[in-house]
Amino acid sequence: MATARDTGSDGACLVFVISEEIPPSARAGYAQLIIAYARANEPVTIDGEGTSTLLITEGGIAAGVVVADRVFGLMRRISLETTIRAGIAPLAGDPEAAIAIAHRRAERASPSSAVLEG
Repeated sequence: MATARDTGSDGACLVFVISEEIPPSARAGYAQLIIAYARANEPVTIDGEGTSTLLITEGGIAAGVVVADRVFGLMRRISLETTIRAGIAPLAGDPEAAIAIAHRRAERASPSSAVLEG
């Protein structure tokens, strides 16, 4: 959170939610794939359900879209893209609120897509 607070207005958070159809025992592997596909030097956290939150340190929501598209594309190569969805929110000085917003957006997203608004 300290890094997110220091990032400023050019940052965003990108939350990937794993489909409920994936057993909890397999979710850690998904989270590891997302970490592997994240941009270098961008912090990633994983909660107990396998939800991954990436800190986009530069480029805001536009950069978050690029990262989400890259992750979906790489997951498509192994036929897993429909098992994750994403939400993106600007940091806007409040990382905790941004994460909550991005998580709600991810919950509403269709498989293999990201929600940026609402």
